[in-house]
Amino acid sequence: MTNDDVLASETARLLATVDAMTADDLAAPSALSDWTRGHVLAHIAGNAEGLGRRARSVGDGVPRAMYESPETRGGDIDWRSRRSAVQHREAIAAPHDDFLFDVAAIPSDRSNDEMEIRLTLRVTVGDLPLLRLQEVSIHHADLGMPGYGWSDWPPELVAWALPRVTSSFASRDTFPVGWVEADGVRFVVGPDATTGVSGSAPEILAWLIGRAPGDGLEPVGVSSVPAPPAWL
Repeated sequence: MTNDDVLASETARLLATVDAMTADDLAAPSALSDWTRGHVLAHIAGNAEGLGRRARSVGDGVPRAMYESPETRGGDIDWRSRRSAVQHREAIAAPHDDFLFDVAAIPSDRSNDEMEIRLTLRVTVGDLPLLRLQEVSIHHADLGMPGYGWSDWPPELVAWALPRVTSSFASRDTFPVGWVEADGVRFVVGPDATTGVSGSAPEILAWLIGRAPGDGLEPVGVSSVPAPPAWL
């Protein structure tokens, strides 16, 4: 499957979850502090719009920010969190199609260019579908609805995100262990090379980004699996 295929499949799974949600489900707390499930869905929709704006800027050279401002982003999420399930579905489905259109229009010779998304976040232009996949899949699990959790994340997402997440921790030099080993592949995350945590790649990623406590992971050189610092 191509990255576009995986993104389409994961978006369809998300929309199926939204279709099954009631008003009470939408108003219930998500796994993210201070956000209801409605807030999470509003963020997922707004993220597609924002990434689409950045993709169009690569395609036509017209500067466009992902978000007008942090305050506008937060206000839009709060306001749109009150949508009905049908409205949330439409708000996610339409920008998905627009995003794919915008990405497809980027000249092929620009795919290896690096671009700023927002603040200090930078990605390769060709990785935009994977960045969108990250948002869809991780936040789908954040909804805390039956039938989808971090163990359902597609392997394409895990393989792409793990090097990026571990590299971001390594650059800070403050991680409580020196390395993590995901399905036999070792990544440096901290200064102490004698300590580490090992386990399956999906659970390592979920633990690193605060989506799992790491109950199935194995500590090495430390008495227990530590709590990682905040990812972002």
